[in-house]
Amino acid sequence: MGTGDVTNGLAARYSAAFAVYLADRSELALGAAYDLGREAVKAQLSVLDVADAHHSAMRDVRAGDDATLSAAADFLRESLSTFETVHRGYIEVQEVARLEHEYVQQLRALADASVAINSSLTVEAILQLTADTARGVVHAGRATIAILAQDPRHRPLTATSPPRLSDGDAHPARISAHLTGRGKELGVLEVVDEHHRVFSARDEAILTQLAQLASVAITNAQLYERERTIARTLQRSLRPGALPPVHGLSAAVRFRPAGEGIELGGDFYDLFAAGDGAWTALIGDVQGKGPDAAAVTALARHTMRAAAAYESRPSGVLRLLHKALRDQTGDEGRFCTVCYAHLRVGWGEVELDLACGGHPLPLVVHPNGRVTPVGQLGTLLGSDIEPQLTDVTVTLGHGQVLVLYTDGVTEVRRRRQEVFGHRELVALLETCAGLPPDAVAERVETAVLAASEGRLRDDVAILAFGPTPQPKETDG
Repeated sequence: MGTGDVTNGLAARYSAAFAVYLADRSELALGAAYDLGREAVKAQLSVLDVADAHHSAMRDVRAGDDATLSAAADFLRESLSTFETVHRGYIEVQEVARLEHEYVQQLRALADASVAINSSLTVEAILQLTADTARGVVHAGRATIAILAQDPRHRPLTATSPPRLSDGDAHPARISAHLTGRGKELGVLEVVDEHHRVFSARDEAILTQLAQLASVAITNAQLYERERTIARTLQRSLRPGALPPVHGLSAAVRFRPAGEGIELGGDFYDLFAAGDGAWTALIGDVQGKGPDAAAVTALARHTMRAAAAYESRPSGVLRLLHKALRDQTGDEGRFCTVCYAHLRVGWGEVELDLACGGHPLPLVVHPNGRVTPVGQLGTLLGSDIEPQLTDVTVTLGHGQVLVLYTDGVTEVRRRRQEVFGHRELVALLETCAGLPPDAVAERVETAVLAASEGRLRDDVAILAFGPTPQPKETDG
């Protein structure tokens, strides 16, 4: 049946029902108008179609008295009541859809914020991201977040969005959510808007979720910062920092910890007076990372400093260190490699006794660009096997530089392929002829960082030294 037939059929039934109502004026007869309206809605006819049917019925009746017109208005109103109900339902559905869409958008913004906030390592960045998200997710005028500083002597940390707040209402609408971490209150997140704004329960729920998310991120960031501070403090305590001045000796050091510095590495170096005018230079590497490796590093440095006061033979000092490692670590298997040199600094030359316990042999850069290893390979310290250690005497003359290094220099890998190893180090040192120790160490560090693209997988330590050039004598 076509639309025209449906409309004509409705018009005919409308006229008949209308005539009955005019004669009866009962509620039952008026109910027919409601049924006709439902029929029109079901047939997907419009209000105009019903109006045309009503107009046709009025024309058939040909009555113009007030009572008839009033009855006609009642009949039309009843027939259109279904349309009104449907329209209200449509509006309500639209409103529900709008609210659901807004909620989905809020959840999506919250998810995006979660990724950004949890990717931030600093508390300050987390606070600003949280304030920006809070303002945007509930469409408020401004948002403020404040947390207590870890040090009670410092002022609370705050962030606002927008960063510069203008004067607003004297009594703005506001909602807030508390931030908590590890059972303690961290601070509060608050959003404010114009005084006539009414925040919904959904706004409060979203803000609470954001506050919980920020609380976890802030707590983690504070823990990370605390651990990083501890790690840096321990790293500084395990390294002597700047080398002491030694008359007649030019020395330089470069040290780069791997990663973010949150995990303690095992590379160390030292240069200190050993008594009777002699000096000790050493470089070492402890297996592993973390607190256990740091403990072994401290044990190694302090043992060698103590032993150097009464033992001048490098092999003797390293054997004492081996025994200390075995006694201290037992069966835990903490190993250590060390290159140890006992220096006697003279006029224009440095004579040294050298022993290597499982450590790469140092390299001498000669004035003509030739690079040669010196010393004799020894075995690892701290293992079950008694170490094989050999003292070798080396004399450094004018223009010669001795380079000690850890395996972080010669084991630079990228995508599982070695990009800077022993061969590359030798080739680089061959270009350093005539350079002072500081320039040599600088070149090595720069090359390693470039090869690793700034992402070191292991600590890098470089210690270079040689005799200080003597001024030329002039005829007086």
